Order: sequence, then C-alpha cells, then structure tokens
Amino acid sequence: MRSLVNILIIILSTSILGTIAIIGVVIFRSERFFRRCTILWSNILIDWCGIEVHKNIKCKREEFVEPILFMSNHQSHYDIPTIYVTLPIFTMFLAKKELRKIPFLGWAMWLTGFVFIDRKNREEAFKSIAEAADQFVNERRSIVIFPEGTRSKDGVLQPFKKGGFHLAIQAKAKIIPIGIWGTIFVLPKGSWFVKPGKVVITIGEPIYASNYTYETINSLIDTVRTSIQSLIDESKKKWEEINTSR
Repeated sequence: MRSLVNILIIILSTSILGTIAIIGVVIFRSERFFRRCTILWSNILIDWCGIEVHKNIKCKREEFVEPILFMSNHQSHYDIPTIYVTLPIFTMFLAKKELRKIPFLGWAMWLTGFVFIDRKNREEAFKSIAEAADQFVNERRSIVIFPEGTRSKDGVLQPFKKGGFHLAIQAKAKIIPIGIWGTIFVLPKGSWFVKPGKVVITIGEPIYASNYTYETINSLIDTVRTSIQSLIDESKKKWEEINTSR
C-alpha cells in the first residue's frame, strides 16, 4: 500500500512541479524557477516517500566553487533526488536521451539546457560531450555524471565509460567523487515501486583532471574509480551500522 502511495506522490509532484518549471522557463525566461522546483521535487520524493538520507561530506566547503564535475556510482533513479538534497550547489546532469521523453520532467530538463546523450550513437555522444564541456567552461555550470552509464542491478560498480573523462580533460575540470549506498533497495532497477528506507551518500575529496591528458586518461579513470569505490564502501558500512542499530 505504501508503495502505491509513493507512486502517486511521484506522479503528482513530477507533473505539477514540472509544469511550473516549464512555465517559469518559457514565459518568464527564468532558470531560477526550474532550480527551485527541482530542489522542492527532490525533497518531496525523499521526505514524503519515507526515505532517510544520511550525508557524509568529506570535501571542504570552500571546494564547492563552480564549475564542478561530480562523478557518482549509479544504483537507482533515486540517486538523482538524493544528490540534489545533499549538494550545497545546484547541478545539471548529463542524462541519457530517454529521459527527455518523460512528461513534464524531461521537457523541463530540455528547456533548461540539460545535455542528453545517446549511448548507442558514438558520434552523437561525442557531440553531447562537447556541448556539456561548453556549458561547463563558458557558462560555469556544474554537472553530474554517472560514469557507469547505466544503473547497477546488484550495487557492484560497473566498468566506466570514457565519455565523461574526455569532458573532464577537455574542460580541465575539478572532479568531486560521490559514493551512494541504499538507493538500490529503495527503487531497484526494473521496478516501479518505491520502498521507504535509508540511504547513505558520501562526498569525497576533489581530483583535478588538469593533471591528466588524453594519453593518461586511463590513469584518471582508475583514480576516480578507486575513489568512488572507497566512498561506496564507506557509505555501505555506515548504512549497515544504521540498519543494525535500529
């Protein structure tokens, strides 16, 4: 019963706030509408659906100077609102093109300038990476990337795609890694039912892509992967402690 209520909450909040965001962008030419609606939407999805987010921010506050390229593991669609309610700054997402078709939410994302990537078309994917790099450098927009490219079915960190790292090197980005644990139990891949639960998100120390080149891109990938895996392990340990102590 609770899962059905949660689905209703998600549908209503997405359609209502998505519509408001679209009106704000189209009529008032205000991206602020979208930002406020996105944060409110994320808080509704977390608080009203019974999700308890535990935050561990290891990165110093002064490091959150835009633009920043955040890279996170990907367990669930609920990673997105979890990230939004955690980060002290607003970010865009490098999203798969299928999300653009989602009524209200996808439309608002498109109107606000979110970059959508076609994972099946290499040429189009590189065009999207170039567009994201332009936004990052010239518009100073922070971006979140899931380097795995898709959600993990079992929580195990999957191989990383290189696209986001090409962006990082091209833009000489500051990368802040993120490790999430628990969203996989809230909304697993392939499920439509959101279950109340606990989530732990850990924000790591920055990694500077300016120290790498296209020739050493594999080294950058290994460095970021090692950092994200360590943060996942830390989040998982905290998640287990929280669940066994209550």
